[in-house]
Amino acid sequence: MSTKNLTRYGLVAAAASLSVAALAACGSSNSGSNNAGGGTSGVKTHSSSIGTVSTDTSGRTLYELAGDTTASPKCTGGCLSVWPAAVAGGTQIVLQGHPAYTFSGDSASGQTNGQAVTDQWGTWYALDSNGKPITNATPSSSTKGGGGGYGY
Repeated sequence: MSTKNLTRYGLVAAAASLSVAALAACGSSNSGSNNAGGGTSGVKTHSSSIGTVSTDTSGRTLYELAGDTTASPKCTGGCLSVWPAAVAGGTQIVLQGHPAYTFSGDSASGQTNGQAVTDQWGTWYALDSNGKPITNATPSSSTKGGGGGYGY
């Protein structure tokens, strides 16, 4: 494992405890335009075709890789070129104990082309306004990013 990855994991672990505490403290009171999770730094919400989703400050939808945890991240190496880590203040955003990512196939605010995509790393879900995966919605077939951005 490279030094870069070890540093990233250390930062993720530190951010995890802060983000989870912030999410737990605020419950589900969220107006839809405020920060997701009631104040998690660098996270906002946006209305999309699958409901209100958590976004980074640029409006890019945040995703979770099913089964990915801060203690044992599955998205490393080439995965990060397709699913870049969502970063705020120099550390990866962590929601509900899971590292958050954006999708290279989303080109505009509020797009959810990565929703329910299954690729070689697993299945990806957009995160709702409380930082929980949206597992009961899929984008229309014309916008779904098949194959994790590889076109297969």
